[in-house]
Amino acid sequence: MRLLLATIFIFVSSKVLGQASDFPPVNLPYFMAPTPDIGHDKTALVIAEVGKTQLEIVESEHALLVVHDYKARIKILKKEGVDQANFEIPLYAFGNTLEKAVEIKGKTYNIKDNRITETEMQSKAIFLDKVSPYRHTARFTLPQVEEGSIIDIQYRILSPDILNFRSWQFQQDIPKLYSAYTAIMPATYQYQVTLRGPYPLKDTKSELLREYFLLNGVRNDCSKITYTMADIPAFEEEDFMLAAKNYKSAISFELEQYYLTNGSKVRVTKEWRDVDRELLNEKSFGGQLKKEDVFADVLPSILKDKINVEEKARAIYSYIQKNIKWNDVYGKYAQFGVRESLAQHRGNTGDINLALITALNAAGIPAYPVLVSTRQNGIPNNLHPVISDFNYVVGGAEIGNKTVLLDATDPFTAFGELPLRCVNERGRIIYSKKSSEWIPLVNEQPALTTFTLLGTIDSTENIVGKLSISYKGLDALRKRHEISSFNTEEEYLEELALTMSNMGLQNGSLSHVHDIDEFLIEQFDIKLTLSDFLQDGILRFNPIFLNRITKNPFNLNERLYQVDLGAKRHVTHHVNLELPASYDVKSLPKNMNMKLPEDAARYSYQTTLDNRHLIFKQIVSLNKPIYSVDEYFHLKEFYSRIIQQQQLEFELKKLP
Repeated sequence: MRLLLATIFIFVSSKVLGQASDFPPVNLPYFMAPTPDIGHDKTALVIAEVGKTQLEIVESEHALLVVHDYKARIKILKKEGVDQANFEIPLYAFGNTLEKAVEIKGKTYNIKDNRITETEMQSKAIFLDKVSPYRHTARFTLPQVEEGSIIDIQYRILSPDILNFRSWQFQQDIPKLYSAYTAIMPATYQYQVTLRGPYPLKDTKSELLREYFLLNGVRNDCSKITYTMADIPAFEEEDFMLAAKNYKSAISFELEQYYLTNGSKVRVTKEWRDVDRELLNEKSFGGQLKKEDVFADVLPSILKDKINVEEKARAIYSYIQKNIKWNDVYGKYAQFGVRESLAQHRGNTGDINLALITALNAAGIPAYPVLVSTRQNGIPNNLHPVISDFNYVVGGAEIGNKTVLLDATDPFTAFGELPLRCVNERGRIIYSKKSSEWIPLVNEQPALTTFTLLGTIDSTENIVGKLSISYKGLDALRKRHEISSFNTEEEYLEELALTMSNMGLQNGSLSHVHDIDEFLIEQFDIKLTLSDFLQDGILRFNPIFLNRITKNPFNLNERLYQVDLGAKRHVTHHVNLELPASYDVKSLPKNMNMKLPEDAARYSYQTTLDNRHLIFKQIVSLNKPIYSVDEYFHLKEFYSRIIQQQQLEFELKKLP
């Protein structure tokens, strides 16, 4: 019976494929059927979704546009799934024209006393947010949604980007029973179709539509291809990953070439040498690199007393950091231009880093732009140039025998480091006199955090002493941003003392908050009470007072995408406690050392007793910034064993 009811969902979904404009009516079987077994922890389920994309002459816009139609039916299985009734449609700018979302409709179905009620979404529930000059977001929430509801939504997107169809995401954060996408492509347009992700298509159907598309008075044949996928598990996100869209099952289209009505061929997909030339001739990109005269008056003072190339590069980097504030807008092109950005002390990522490159070149230090796709934007295509894949630019300066990557947009990013948003596999370095090439986006500086506690256990079971925490690399960048979110450093220290009240922090101080090339250091006097852990003359306590790992960050049964940390990571705990005469050691945890194959990660847990000083040192070293899918199980087990070890306690015996 369960199997029979479950097939209702699939039957309804398959009917949808023949009815792109209308779903079958919602009836009682939708509410009664048990949930099919697709994945686990389901809060909602896409019963069916259909999409269709085609080129159309849209009379209301007086333009040839890509028209994308979307419709979905979703069942809310648990109250936690109510969020699935909140929708956001990203709309992008192409040149001076922005995409539009039109014909947005939504309806909620609920069942009360075996009767189905319908509630339509009102137009006033639709809002348009202007995220940036290059992106808007249409958002809406369906009404009366609760556990057990079924919702329908549909909308149409009008896009001026005729070079690319919008990608179709078969997989998302909730499972889907059926997903179907139809692309209608004129025979005179040739697209490259790319399927990514771990799950195969269920079916692909092709059909020739004779004289379907009218352009410039000529009717063109079109190919209609429908791609379907069924029983698609939800994509499960986990820590330390790039953009989810890199890994979700999806299909994308990119225009390679098309034919004009006179029969001539226009090739859209270009070689990198063509893209290089266009970028260097572009006023807001290569044109900015020619403005070295902007720095003629300031370079002598910037470079005063600077002897070698690195010292000069560091001074210029610091000057740009301090004189152009990032306006939080991403861009590979300059928004205002080098001259104006310096004058008004603000600019987007293009303004800042193109200014940095120009200043370095003016000082005789070879530097080049490096195109970047930010971490959440997705990994750029490496088979052929897709300039729209990139949304950011950093600098690459030749210092010594290597190329040093530089991003001056963040006042807390140290010289030669990249913020995490830019660490996304590879960038494209655009040389001025030779072909561009791919360059790895890596942080050579590991992320370091060291906790050091030097103190004494007094006769009243208090640890009294000094606590020092030092940070470097991405850990220092994160902590500096945290500190800067407070009005003053004193406010930050006061808040930290309240948050860590069990440590009894006093007399806090910070060192090198703004000396970004140095270790950031926090120091405190502490008074940590252990008397609550004294039972029957035995004092039991865990020596890892801070940053103990209690939850494994790797919990998936199978992770189909790599672990990307952004940099190597090392966390060290060092505790040195002098024991009072009234106590002696009863037992200490056994020392432990382990490592992953090829030294990919190491763990060390060491305790010693030296002249009544109890010394503990723990080191967690992740010696790779990226771990492959095949290494995931080892990393998961590595953390499981660390968690077990970190639960062990020291035992001290009170002497009579």
